Amino acid sequence: MNLHSDYPFWMIKDGIKNVFPSLEADTKTDVLIIGGGISGALIGNHISNAGLDTIIVEKRHIGFGSTSASTAMLQYEIDTPLFKLMEIKGTEQAIRAYRICAEAIEKLEKICDEIPGAANFETHPSLFYASTKKDARQIIMPEFEARKAAGFKVTLLSEENIASQFGFRAPAGILSEEGAHVDPYLLTQHLLGKMQQKGCRIYDLTEVDIWDPNSKNVVVKTTKGHSITAKYVVVACGYESQNYLPQKVTQLNSTFAIVSKPIASLADFWLQNSLLWETKTPYLYIRTTNDHRIIVGGRDEPFYSPKKRDQILTAKRLKLEADFKKLFPNIPFQTDFAWAGTFGETKDGLPYIGSFNSPRILFALGYGGNGITFSVAAAEILGDIILKNKNNDNELFSFDR
Repeated sequence: MNLHSDYPFWMIKDGIKNVFPSLEADTKTDVLIIGGGISGALIGNHISNAGLDTIIVEKRHIGFGSTSASTAMLQYEIDTPLFKLMEIKGTEQAIRAYRICAEAIEKLEKICDEIPGAANFETHPSLFYASTKKDARQIIMPEFEARKAAGFKVTLLSEENIASQFGFRAPAGILSEEGAHVDPYLLTQHLLGKMQQKGCRIYDLTEVDIWDPNSKNVVVKTTKGHSITAKYVVVACGYESQNYLPQKVTQLNSTFAIVSKPIASLADFWLQNSLLWETKTPYLYIRTTNDHRIIVGGRDEPFYSPKKRDQILTAKRLKLEADFKKLFPNIPFQTDFAWAGTFGETKDGLPYIGSFNSPRILFALGYGGNGITFSVAAAEILGDIILKNKNNDNELFSFDR
């Protein structure tokens, strides 16, 4: 599956940090993780730290899949607004889903603190702004009340507030204190490099073909004919995880992103370089980088077709440039890289984490716009399943919810 078009920014910026071998012989392990992106890295880091022998396999080079196409905005807000999620899941479970993402940002900061350079992790506020006056009434106001009642640190901004603090006009917005961003490719490389140094086995250019689960283990065959016998298999290969399920549980979409050349003349482009995203669907989202670039994403399309996605990439780049310049006509944005990627969404905006039809094969997929924060949650939930520890969040993300 082709997960992205062109060369994403992170891959070019960071280059190859580690060298990993391919699997060339039969082997055994406690846990086999399929997927060497940010999800597999976070899950593998958590599981191996618990003392379990861990192998990670990736059919590409490490981090070259959807991780390198991620814009890595870390928010507790998910694609389904809190007040709407309350109608779907009930107040308690909806708030818990949001709280899990907020807690994940704090946990990611601690993980990054242990990495030289912290994988460029930085905390920033997040502004959720109304695309129209109607959205201000029907989305921003009820969403603000729901988040405030749930205890999140939020401020309601007027059109004048947004204009004076951010430099563009929107009818209303919610400013959240809890947000961050990171370099996803760099974080993946550091985590897997650290695991490798501790004795974990990481194999790239190693593709899984078939598996055979039984009551005690799972025997996995690679396309080169080698076998891996594992007590548990974790499928964490992003949106390709859907390929290992007998029925469709996610909708695959294409999203597009551009990143500017460095604009060193401005330290803060707007208030504390907050993460920006809007109410309309599909929404525009914007973040900065620590080397004074601006990343703009959005213009999503409800299809998965690498050929079609490649054909419209130039047109999408021009539209994203126009979207940004409409908001910030005085910022000298010049596109340096443009790319497209794939993401999967679920009906309620929550991922699927856990077993589907075999207790020894576990999945983590359908993250929507919260791939990294939900990966932190998946690491803990799947770790507790394997270690047979109680975790009260299992039901929230189960396949039979």
